Order: sequence, then structure tokens, then C-alpha cells
Amino acid sequence: MSKKIILVILIAIIMTFPALLSSCQFNILKEEEEYRITNVKIFKGTPVWELALAVKGEKTRTIEKLAKENPDLLNYQEPKYGATLLLWAVGMEKYKSAEALLKCGADPNIASTVDGMTPLYLAAGFSWVDNYAKKDPKFVKLLLKYNADPNINYGGDSINEPGTSPLMNSIPCGIEKTKALIEAGADINHKTESGRTAATEALGMGQNATLEALEYAHYLIVEKKAKVSDPYYPRKIYGEDTVRELFPVDILRDWVYPLDSEEYQIKMEIVEEFARQGVNYWDTEINKFTLERIKKRYPDTWEEYIKKY
Repeated sequence: MSKKIILVILIAIIMTFPALLSSCQFNILKEEEEYRITNVKIFKGTPVWELALAVKGEKTRTIEKLAKENPDLLNYQEPKYGATLLLWAVGMEKYKSAEALLKCGADPNIASTVDGMTPLYLAAGFSWVDNYAKKDPKFVKLLLKYNADPNINYGGDSINEPGTSPLMNSIPCGIEKTKALIEAGADINHKTESGRTAATEALGMGQNATLEALEYAHYLIVEKKAKVSDPYYPRKIYGEDTVRELFPVDILRDWVYPLDSEEYQIKMEIVEEFARQGVNYWDTEINKFTLERIKKRYPDTWEEYIKKY
């Protein structure tokens, strides 16, 4: 074979390679998309495929017909994530389908096998397709109506601690969700292994937060008397042998608001409830970062400010 022919072949291979690479990348991305929990194709090849298509299309009559013919389909868990069609309907905001499944007898307390997520835990937060942080409680209320248990906690992942409750997950995803869970019997003082509670989650929202964000802490602590005297522990820092014990009042000390603001008034009402529970806010040390922030914000009056804030 001549050098000229070999050169032509090499050029052809080089020119073809990007197209082949692009095709491979497209196929990989397509395959990954098909296996995401948001894709209805996770149910393809399973006994519930026809029902899954009806759920996707919110064809309630078809859902009712198929469920009546084979009730076992309602609680089937697909093999990859262990998701039920009810979990999928909630995650994808298919309200009519979720309602139809529940009416037909779907169990709202079946958790996915990969992370222990129940439909209610998912509904308490934001859905898989929620790009605008909608806080509508309708899925939470629907599931509770059909006896979803508000005290089945999350299995955990790299972001959320095992044992995180639906109530904790509702903060700050909609105060009406939080209220509905409490009214349905959610354990307001449930703790994760690290000692985190719904109250500590709500207090954590308060650092320079909006009035809307402060509403969670006020509701849980002032109105519902959530316990705030027990310690919690942050995740262990790399290289440290021990983890420092912290208290909810330490979080409250970081709330810095103008003394004439509505936010400050809300904070003082929370301080009063801390005192009722035997926790003296005013004796709590101000950490150096918060103190520096106060000095920067109130350079001439910071000494007076820290006596009142």
C-alpha cells in the first residue's frame, strides 16, 4: 500500500472520529436520561408499564380501570430506585394521577429502596420538576388525607442526614406544608443522630433571612413550643477528633436585625420562649464572626447594639 493511500485513510479516520465521539456521547447521555428517576421509562419492561403511561398522561379513567383489574400494580416498585408510581406522580407533579392512585388504594407509605424517600417526604420539600420553588401544600394535604405517616423519616444521602423527617424537609419549602404536617401528628421534637430538629432547621433560616423565612421558627418555637434546650452537633470537620457541642440558642445569637424592625420583634418573642424553657439568651456568648459583622454594620453604636440585639 502506497504512502499516499495510507495518508488518505488516516485523514478519513481523523475526520470521522469527532462524529463517532459525538455519537457515543449522545448515546451515553440518552442512556443516563432514560435511567433517571424522573423518566417514566424506569417502569418500561415491568408489569406496570401500561399504568405508568396512564399516570404520565394523567388518564384517570385508565388508571382506575387498570388498578381494578390488577390491584397489585398500585404498589409495585420498579427495580432501579424502588419507586412506586405514586412516588413518581408526586415527584413529577401529576396531581390528578396521584389522587387517582390513592383513591384506588395505593399505599402512601412505601419508601423508595435507594434512599428511603416516601411520597410525603418528597412532597414536603420541592418536587423533581419544581424550578420556581413552589410552596403549594396540595400534595402534602392529599397524602395526609389518605393516611400518609408524617413520621416516616428519610434514609439519607450525601446531602441530607439519615433520619431527616418530612417536617424538617418542609423548611423552608412552604409554611402551610409545615403546619399541615404538625396538625397531622408530625413529631415536632424528632431528632436526627446529630441532634438536628425542625426547630434547629428553622433557626438556621433566620440569619439575615426574610420575614417569610422567620415564620417557620416563630411557628414551631413560639406557637407550638418546640423544644430548644437540647444540644446538637455539626458534621465532623476533617482532621478534628472531637465535635463541638452546640445549642439552638447559638444559632439565634447570629440573627442580626435593626432594633426597630419587625424581624427583631419576632426574634425577641423567640428569645422569650427560650427563657420559658430555661435557656438564657442574654448569657450566650457572641461568636467572633457575628461580632465583627455587628461592628461593621454599626461602627459607632455596636456596644449599645449588642446589649439589645
